[in-house]
Amino acid sequence: MPALKHDAVDQMTESLKGSSGVYLADFTGLTVEKVTVLRSTLHKKGLSMRVSKNTLIRRALNNAGVQGLDKYLVGPTAMILADNEDPMAPAKLLVEFLKTNEDAIKVKTVHIDGQAYAGDQLTSLAKMPGKRELQAQVITLAMGPGANLIGLFKGPGSKLASQIQALVEKIEKGETVSA
Repeated sequence: MPALKHDAVDQMTESLKGSSGVYLADFTGLTVEKVTVLRSTLHKKGLSMRVSKNTLIRRALNNAGVQGLDKYLVGPTAMILADNEDPMAPAKLLVEFLKTNEDAIKVKTVHIDGQAYAGDQLTSLAKMPGKRELQAQVITLAMGPGANLIGLFKGPGSKLASQIQALVEKIEKGETVSA
């Protein structure tokens, strides 16, 4: 394999190792302007899109340990990589892009956490919460009972503290305190 192709495979392999999801898409019929818009939209979110020969993509996928996607490497293929934080981010962006650019790009498959999903499941994947959203939901669930418990203790405790403060003020003023 010539050095240039070897470097391209190495770069794709490193990118794949640092990503949390791989999207393979057919971009046939997508104009240069729309490709530029799509790349720009992805780049703004820290995502990347790479178009390469299927044989080079296949080698990079194998080098990165991503298996079972060979059957999708037919025809023009763009590889969109999710960042390490949110594997669903490309799905959300692609669904938004397809709202204004119908049939511009056809997702062949999505590979996340060792599982391949058919491209027609893109809309369902886009509706799934991202990693940060899931973390926030878990924290909210975990904090809910704790916040309620603190509220229970805080209520009577604050009444007791205010009564003690009133007693201290009376004593400081020299007033008599009765039991």
